[in-house]
Amino acid sequence: MRTAVYCVSKNGYKTCLKIKENVYKNLHIYVSGRVANLLNLENENIENLFIINERVPILLEKTFNKYDLHIFVTATGAVVRIIDGKFKSKDTDPAVITVDDHANFVISLLSGHLGGANEECEKIAQGIGAIPVITTASDVGGKIAVDTFSQKIKAKLEDLEGAKRVTSLIVNGEKVSLHLPKNIVSHNENSAGAIIVSNRKNIEISKVIPQNIFIGIGCRRGISKEHIIEKLKYVMDKQNLELSAIKMAASAWVKSDEIGLIEAMEELEIPIKFFDKEEILKVEDLVEERSEFVKNQIGVYGVSEPCAFLASSGKGKFLVKKVKLDGMTLSIFEDELKVL
Repeated sequence: MRTAVYCVSKNGYKTCLKIKENVYKNLHIYVSGRVANLLNLENENIENLFIINERVPILLEKTFNKYDLHIFVTATGAVVRIIDGKFKSKDTDPAVITVDDHANFVISLLSGHLGGANEECEKIAQGIGAIPVITTASDVGGKIAVDTFSQKIKAKLEDLEGAKRVTSLIVNGEKVSLHLPKNIVSHNENSAGAIIVSNRKNIEISKVIPQNIFIGIGCRRGISKEHIIEKLKYVMDKQNLELSAIKMAASAWVKSDEIGLIEAMEELEIPIKFFDKEEILKVEDLVEERSEFVKNQIGVYGVSEPCAFLASSGKGKFLVKKVKLDGMTLSIFEDELKVL
């Protein structure tokens, strides 16, 4: 988790160091120029220390979306004002936490569930000996919200409004079923359907999409972005898979400059990783339909199968071993689904 902490006082700086020592070793510390001068920090050799020489709201224009978690060692009211207008949606906003100047309280302020602020709040409080303050209704009631559940199993919510409605039922003491029926599907597999037994006329349903799909792509030189997107969507539809279930795409090192491939993944907001020849050769036995042409060109028998496997945890199965699609090959690997 990329984490930044901000302070504007000497006591606050001490708290920053305490958080860095006990919780986040790679913490980026932003300290005001005034405090830096008082403590003579410019002469200190401290890793990931940044001196603020501008107003914090202006700094946040550059850093707000750069980090997954922002910690402010200052008054909560001040933080509310300086982050005003920077948050957009609970499924994309970074987590925001405040800590008082003397490190008595740690407060989860923004993105408590999906951003992980509630969980990190408790972690920080434990690390520095403070009291965590969490105000989300499901947490204070000892219940789990739908968005927290999706975050725990590293899944993606299909519909925030549906999640809110189902969470509201949970908070208000209604019974909400989790559909993992043992006699229909094992606990770590996906289901294509569910049987709901209820005498209620209206039932709120919220779907979470686990991001446990890894795709491997091989393609000819100069392939277009549009072609890759069209064929990928086609295969995902044929497999009855959500496009947003893709955690990562992968290809061979020789495709790291393939513009069409890179632009396609950027448009679909899918991260892509490129593996070296040596890494592919280690799992080359996965390639069932070997290509002598590819072997002569780049030194391996295939790209899509080994790359899909290497991008994953290796614990799962191929849904599509390899399919040829007019100048490209595609493999789909499904990681085991981890549930609570």
